[in-house]
Amino acid sequence: MKCLTLLWSFICVMAATASAQNFIFAELQGQPTMSTTGWNLNGGAYVGDTGGDADPFNNELVLVNPVNSTSGSIFFSQPLNLNFCTRWTATFDFRIFDGNAADGLAFCFIDVPPTGFVSGGGVGIPATANGLKIVFDTYDNGCGANPEIQIYSGPGYDECIPGIVKVNNTAGNLNFMRSNAYNTATVQYDNGFIDVTVNGVTYLTGVFAPVTFTGFLGFTSGTGAQNDRHSLRNVTIFTDGSSLGGFLSLDTTSTWPIVEAHCYDSAFDLKTIGNFRCSTVDPGGSDFRLYDPNGYLLQIASVSTACTNDRSDSLHLRMGVPFGSNGDHYLVLRQGIDGNVILGDCGAELFAFDTVIIRVNDCYIYDQPVHLRNVTVQPNDDSVLLQWEYPTALDTAFFNGYRIQMNEQWGGAVWQDVALVAAAGDTTLVLGTLQPDAESRDFRVVLRVRGNPDCPPGDSINNIWLKNPDGRLTNTDALEASLEWSAYDKAWSMPEYQVFFLFGGDSVLAARTSNTNITLKKPETNGNYQVVVRTDAPADPRQSRSNALDFTVEVKEVVIYNVITPNGDGFNDVFQVDNLQFYPGTVLHVFNRWGQEVFSSVDYRNNWSPTTLGAGTYYYKLLLPNQKQYEGSLRIVK
Repeated sequence: MKCLTLLWSFICVMAATASAQNFIFAELQGQPTMSTTGWNLNGGAYVGDTGGDADPFNNELVLVNPVNSTSGSIFFSQPLNLNFCTRWTATFDFRIFDGNAADGLAFCFIDVPPTGFVSGGGVGIPATANGLKIVFDTYDNGCGANPEIQIYSGPGYDECIPGIVKVNNTAGNLNFMRSNAYNTATVQYDNGFIDVTVNGVTYLTGVFAPVTFTGFLGFTSGTGAQNDRHSLRNVTIFTDGSSLGGFLSLDTTSTWPIVEAHCYDSAFDLKTIGNFRCSTVDPGGSDFRLYDPNGYLLQIASVSTACTNDRSDSLHLRMGVPFGSNGDHYLVLRQGIDGNVILGDCGAELFAFDTVIIRVNDCYIYDQPVHLRNVTVQPNDDSVLLQWEYPTALDTAFFNGYRIQMNEQWGGAVWQDVALVAAAGDTTLVLGTLQPDAESRDFRVVLRVRGNPDCPPGDSINNIWLKNPDGRLTNTDALEASLEWSAYDKAWSMPEYQVFFLFGGDSVLAARTSNTNITLKKPETNGNYQVVVRTDAPADPRQSRSNALDFTVEVKEVVIYNVITPNGDGFNDVFQVDNLQFYPGTVLHVFNRWGQEVFSSVDYRNNWSPTTLGAGTYYYKLLLPNQKQYEGSLRIVK
């Protein structure tokens, strides 16, 4: 036996080879006790032990004990139709001893087996039983020197009946038949030709009209005025395997028969070696199970046959779906809904779990990955736009969709399907219900091709996730902001990033960098802004945009204090201008009343204390970076 190791590993299959020729139709074997399952015992027959062998086991079938005027028989319960089963062989050991030489025993094929005891001198064969009788006769009824080996075909039996063929003991050559030891006999039937061999020597050959009716195989025995113990052992009846010998195969050396089928077909044909009985085939397909190369069950929808006299050697199986993948499919035979496997003549059958390989190798094959080309966040920040390449040299008749996948986290190994695109020409997709302003995810495309496993996933690309790590972007008192974002080097190498401020429908380039973080100055004009990061492909129009971050700029007006008391008490010690932090680079000039400049600064920071000047009135000129200018007087009080 060989066991499949795919998803159906629970099924162990028995090899169905084309070389098998014979089937064991029936047997009487067993240690330490002979099994008679399937046989009917009649008269004095029983399982026991004789002196013909050395062991003490009940592994012999005693037909009759050494008792006068008795009979016994055993016949197999399954009939044979010799109209179809034209060849069979029986081998058995027989022993005739322990008495004073009684009638003998017979191996028979007859239409009506005996029931109970059969009286008379016909070795236990009913007088009306029609069929073949091969008789080992040890008692002389006046028709020749006994022991004899006889063959008779017809109704009843008598050793003197016309038409009987025999070999007798005139030369003493058959004295061995009545012996304490077992003798081994072989009876071969071939469409009316019969050979009888004992202990390897052919003693008798007969030619008769072929038997063409249904009957039963078995043994009879009887005693009359004298007796002996008649027994059997090691009985095996073979029927010709050519009546049903498995399936024809493309490769006769294969363990399992191989049959070729074609991709996209929903039916295939099987040829058996010899005929099966059509009436034992379920048209609904319950006699079969079909598994694809991955171990998944495929439906057998129907089975049809072309029959003559309920016999055929052809099966046409139709599936629920066509073949869609290359590889070996496994057709496993099972018992159908009638409780039987598919049967032939002579007791032959297609055994349950026999397996036939259905080989498919002409499916269209495509296994090239489709790579993602770009991921960009849409301006509303609630979706991303994906762009991928068109499959190279794909026959679109086999296109079966794009699986769009996203991982559970940036750089994660667990992927989930988030969309299925049904048209081969659709190579862009806006993917909504995401949070590209809250995280970065990787995306990829898996191409599905009809009749093929899914193609390998293509290269993945992530969205650019922009964030403000220190919070200064939204702090209206901060003049600068720190930004960082996820790298976009999966789409193209060494990307350059541009940082833009968006305001009132306009965009202003604030910075360029190859890094993924930057600190930059906020705009100087009051208003509500957004900042985004963008990168452009170096050789084509692809462009990826990050999510946008909102912030507000509140630039405050300067407030000038025009009284200075430089006495070191911490109050009004310097020329104070509030909100100068919003105006770096402010220029200050201070003049005395004669117009002479007494102080100047090109980036005033509230750091002038006029300790060396005298008290009085002075004049200032304050020029902001936005070119706004303030002029006025100030008083120094001491």
